[in-house]
Amino acid sequence: MDFALQLLKVAGSLALVLGLFFAIIHGLKRWGGMVRKSSIQPSMEVVSKQSFGPRHHLLLVKIPGGQKVLVGISPQNMSLANLPETADTSAVGAKVDIS
Repeated sequence: MDFALQLLKVAGSLALVLGLFFAIIHGLKRWGGMVRKSSIQPSMEVVSKQSFGPRHHLLLVKIPGGQKVLVGISPQNMSLANLPETADTSAVGAKVDIS
């Protein structure tokens, strides 16, 4: 009888601890989304991406201040080019002839 009582106490304690644990997890999931998200704008935005093969890409990236940067990515290196603010980027995505 003593062993059964001890087992019942241990099982009850375990159920209480697990119930409290799952209640806290449920509360965090339910009210965790209410945390105020910051209104900080992303520091960079990819405006356009052009692929020239499986591992060669050209990216047009807009950084804070409205400046645009052209990023060339290949397996060997990455190169950057600042574009003037007056550059017409409406034709980005058009086919480029690389000779």
